[in-house]
Amino acid sequence: MCYKVCVWEEPSFGKCLAIHQIIRARFPQISKDIHGNPRIHLNSAAGTLVVDTASRAAAQASTWLNSLPGEVFPAETTTAQFQGAIREIAADFLNARDPEEVSFHFSSTQALFNAALSMRGLIRAKNNLVVTDLDHLANISPWESVGGKWWGAQVRRARILDTGALDADHLLSLVDGATALVAVTMASNALGTIVPLAALIPEIRKKSPECVVCVDAVHHALHGPVDVRSLDCDLLVFSGYKVFGPMLGVMWGKRSLLDRMKPFRVETNKNDPPFKFEQGTLNNASLASLGAALRYIVWLADELDPQLAGEDRRSKFKRAMTAVSVYERELSRKTLVGFRNFKPEQFYLYGLAGPDDAGLRDPTFAFEIPGLDARDIKRRLWEIAGIQTAEGNHYSAVFYRHYRKDSVCRASFAHYNSPADADTLVEAIERIIPRAEDSFGRDETGP
Repeated sequence: MCYKVCVWEEPSFGKCLAIHQIIRARFPQISKDIHGNPRIHLNSAAGTLVVDTASRAAAQASTWLNSLPGEVFPAETTTAQFQGAIREIAADFLNARDPEEVSFHFSSTQALFNAALSMRGLIRAKNNLVVTDLDHLANISPWESVGGKWWGAQVRRARILDTGALDADHLLSLVDGATALVAVTMASNALGTIVPLAALIPEIRKKSPECVVCVDAVHHALHGPVDVRSLDCDLLVFSGYKVFGPMLGVMWGKRSLLDRMKPFRVETNKNDPPFKFEQGTLNNASLASLGAALRYIVWLADELDPQLAGEDRRSKFKRAMTAVSVYERELSRKTLVGFRNFKPEQFYLYGLAGPDDAGLRDPTFAFEIPGLDARDIKRRLWEIAGIQTAEGNHYSAVFYRHYRKDSVCRASFAHYNSPADADTLVEAIERIIPRAEDSFGRDETGP
């Protein structure tokens, strides 16, 4: 197979690797935690490291910005201009047509509940809603509890395949003329599986031209380009703390849909997007941090190709995130090659496991070692190699509903991780496995 050679020869991978130490220098906690403990951060799916300028921007905004925007004195007009600038950079990141299609929320989960509550009159008892077993529950529970139980629509669940990929044929079989909404993810936060939305959404449109397509981009936003115009979705969310910035949810929607939605709001709040979706005063510190985190990606584009520094910001976002996806694809391939050294009775990886599948997934790996529970694996990885991973159900329908697992260990990479980090993970697991074999038998609840 030429896959290994093709990936290593792509210019974007080499460029990322060439400036990797510069990239890592932008993240103060890249090699040590708050207590000074040496560590390898393989938990970006639960929250990325914060880029240096994002934390500084939050402090500066807290110190200098006026709480509320306005149109008279300089402090309030500066705040108004600042908030407009953050909408603009978020719109550029998503390639949205209009910054006023972007609203800010406490979290992406809260944004999606807000969206569901705003669908009064758009979702009725005669309708059905389609959710998937691949999604984070943030893009399932709002539609089931609000759209289903409150607005009375039928909820249909699309299954996943044994490979960990979405069963697109099954999803499409659930869509019909009465489908009011399809909620789907860009990539599984549990398995890393990428959903081919560019091919799937046009097929959904053929079966239900008027249905709302709501995309959860939280997991994928740090791994590759997000282009709402190219996807032709209707709603999309991502989180600041998954793109090197603050705890903040960002929701984009097509203006034609946002105008029809009816969020709960105080009487005096503007009844226009995006303001009607933002209940209360915006958190300027979080907005400043988000803006700085997104500008870091623009900086990355300039570092990768200084000769293209004059191109527009949207092009820089696309170029930088494309380079990130190429670089991370090699991290995935390298990790999957390492996992192949383990016997099936020693180690089980959920989802796409072949090295040739590296381009079909984000670098997120959920796995089990028979005889050890997820917390034991997490603890041993920390003790052996200073590796930080996650354990739990990860708020994922994949584990909570499909596999019915209470807790699974998950390692997740970002572009600030190195190929050496992948080697260290594989070597640490290799050191854990013999100890598990010596003391325990195969877990009967395992796959």
